[in-house]
Amino acid sequence: MADYRSTGKELRKSPKGLIAGLIAVVLAAGGYYGIHRVRSGMQSLRRDTPDSVEQVEISIPEPETTKPAEHPDYTTVEIPVTEIRHGALILVNETFLAEDYDENIVRAYDKRNGYLTVRDLDVQLRSDAMEAVNQLAAGFYKAKEHSDLLLFNGYRTKDQQKKLYEKDAENNPLPGCSEYQTGYTFDFCIANGAGFKDFDGEGDYAWIAEHCAEYGFVRRFPPGKELLTQTAGSSAWAFRYVGLPHSMFMAQNNMCLEEYLDLVEEYPFDGTHLFEKDAVGRQYEIYYVSVDPNDTSETVSLPVPRTLRYTVSGNNKHGFIVTVEMPREDQSWGSSAVQSGTEDESAEAETTAPTE
Repeated sequence: MADYRSTGKELRKSPKGLIAGLIAVVLAAGGYYGIHRVRSGMQSLRRDTPDSVEQVEISIPEPETTKPAEHPDYTTVEIPVTEIRHGALILVNETFLAEDYDENIVRAYDKRNGYLTVRDLDVQLRSDAMEAVNQLAAGFYKAKEHSDLLLFNGYRTKDQQKKLYEKDAENNPLPGCSEYQTGYTFDFCIANGAGFKDFDGEGDYAWIAEHCAEYGFVRRFPPGKELLTQTAGSSAWAFRYVGLPHSMFMAQNNMCLEEYLDLVEEYPFDGTHLFEKDAVGRQYEIYYVSVDPNDTSETVSLPVPRTLRYTVSGNNKHGFIVTVEMPREDQSWGSSAVQSGTEDESAEAETTAPTE
């Protein structure tokens, strides 16, 4: 039996066949279109899925840092709230007044080295500031071979400041408002035979302002900061001991004391801490502990490291600044059993003092 092959003529010859053929064609086309839509939809889903994910903002929290207060090498010590007025980082001005505090005050004439001259027997400084002044003078002699630095003004009591104010109110702050009442501020002059001349910080003496931060000092009234320091002008001769590493940070970032103290308050103990280095690369961790001015407690609990060296200074405003000397690279927390509360050691200049 021969195979049947359609020539298509049957559809033309039979209306019924034509209609059936048309229906079949329509159904086939519709099926194909439906399948195509489904496939297109699937392809669209596959293509759009990554794009839709990319458009969604995903908030990834930062890794949580262990709070220092939870560190096993921290403990707390109780210190008098009144200590907020003491320390190398206290601020004194018309808003935050100084009080007489003669602890660790030494007579400069008795403690001076061979690189330094003192105006008279009445000039006094705090012991840590005096030690650093000697090291600064020794460093200056080693660099420039000058031994004519004259320590002029130093620590004043409230009564002494009162007498100066009554004598010359235009050029002297009110009693309680003087930077010199801290015991950390002094003036340099230049010894000139039996007398002296003003220290202008020029020539060889520019070395003092350029390197004093390495010994813990800053210019107390630097140029360009008059609005912050509340002074009529800068004083090249006025220096302030703030200790290491604070002096280095202030010098490197062109900060006066007012700016630095505001900055430190942004680094509380239970938050991010400030890390600084001194002139010889030692690293320090600094944090701030605020004190509620409405709290009538006599003491405050201060978080401090158990085994590392640290210092505490009030800011004479409303808190304490803790400075911790970090362990060396070959040490770890708890391995440096150093008695806490010791003052930082300033960089020393190795040289021989000139004969007076």
